[in-house]
Amino acid sequence: MFALRWVKEIGSGISFRKIIRNDYSAIRQLSGEKKVQNHPEEGQSYFESEKKLSIFKVFATKRNTYLELHKYNPMTISSERISEWKESRKREAEISRQRYIKERHAILGSDLATAHFVVYRDGKIKFKNSDNWIEKHPDEDECPELPNKYVRNLYLEAIDSSNTLIRYEGLENFINLKHLKWLSFKNCIHVDDWFVDRLSGELKETLEYLDLSNCHNLTKNCISCFYRFKKLKTLVLQNVVKNKDFEFSCMLLEDACPHVFVDNRIIVYL
Repeated sequence: MFALRWVKEIGSGISFRKIIRNDYSAIRQLSGEKKVQNHPEEGQSYFESEKKLSIFKVFATKRNTYLELHKYNPMTISSERISEWKESRKREAEISRQRYIKERHAILGSDLATAHFVVYRDGKIKFKNSDNWIEKHPDEDECPELPNKYVRNLYLEAIDSSNTLIRYEGLENFINLKHLKWLSFKNCIHVDDWFVDRLSGELKETLEYLDLSNCHNLTKNCISCFYRFKKLKTLVLQNVVKNKDFEFSCMLLEDACPHVFVDNRIIVYL
């Protein structure tokens, strides 16, 4: 299509460079290319910015999500394979839901953006100089107690993400939290040694209390990560691992860091 028109236009005296430039501009317009606004407006609401996007674009992954049936051999399809495929899709959806959203942090600031991430994923938070824990009611779509615009001097002091589906990828949202002292991931099934390693790198300067009870994917290897926390006072590892190597590693941690109390009891609930 373009080649035939180029021959006619060159014959009429139009330069080839001008023809290419005009066609490139036309292709950009057809492809829907738009300029991205790097700096949001001051006082912009995070929820207002989200409403401008299609709900399908907000939660969509970058990969195509349709099932390519031509890649599957009917002779190899079984109930186990279908179950594996469902679990894989579920995992991808969870990771996508916990992804870092640059616009959220740009509009709300690091502390409030992390608060939104935690509260809207079944956790609860507490701000500095406040005694009230903020959490979203299961029957409500929004949390009215949580500001949706940037608030100066509003800092996160405590996060309770117990019993949530937080993953390694979700920790990318826990950044620049300079006042966070208390943190719990109790009963989180996806917490493992790699999770703790990333956590210790991000929150080593301020954290004083950490609860990882009933996180059964942890091993003795995670103990080496706790040496990084400079202000840690209480480390709760109840019902994590029951073996001598893990207990010995906890004893070494307390000897090396006398200011840290490690609670690694195995509690049997009757």
